Amino acid sequence: MSVDDPDDVTLVRGAVAGNETDGSAVLSGNLATLYERYADMLFAFICHRMAGERSDAEDVFQETWLAALKSLQSYRGQSSFFTWLCSIARNKIVDAFRRRKRHPAQSLEDLPEGQLSALAESGPLPDEILQREDVRVRVVLAMATLPDEYRTALAARYGDQRRVEEMAQLLGKSLKATESLLSRARKAFREALSRMETEEGNGPKR
Repeated sequence: MSVDDPDDVTLVRGAVAGNETDGSAVLSGNLATLYERYADMLFAFICHRMAGERSDAEDVFQETWLAALKSLQSYRGQSSFFTWLCSIARNKIVDAFRRRKRHPAQSLEDLPEGQLSALAESGPLPDEILQREDVRVRVVLAMATLPDEYRTALAARYGDQRRVEEMAQLLGKSLKATESLLSRARKAFREALSRMETEEGNGPKR
């Protein structure tokens, strides 16, 4: 999202004010922008939580958006719109597993509060931790909330294992500016993880 793009709260308010949630099958304006912004990430989140069962994930995806449209007026911006969507999706996933008399996989909520943020504070997450699917999902979701520049920097440093000097050349920045960018990106990533943990801990109850 560029600096010129409207934020989520503005889009939601515009959708509510414009009565775009009248049940029409066609999304337009503000809702279309929100859908384009988060549809792919939401579907990936649902697929992860449903162990890649695509047909079931598609059903939950549709149910999540329908529920979101019906309760759009309740969104106040206390959390990101994507986190709000994921909280709805988690409830729909539980419903789907209950209908099929199955149980969802153990999720990250079982970890002690703040543990993931503490791991991120000490550096890149260890491979043995990242092998847990629920942790990978949380990392992907946190990365998705960051500005493009931060995502690029973190992916280059910790994904591609590039040296800071290489990154400076890649980004066309000085070494000092690149180090500063990495520091800000790591801080934003840790804050995103911490915020997600807090939001999920205070999420809507059924």
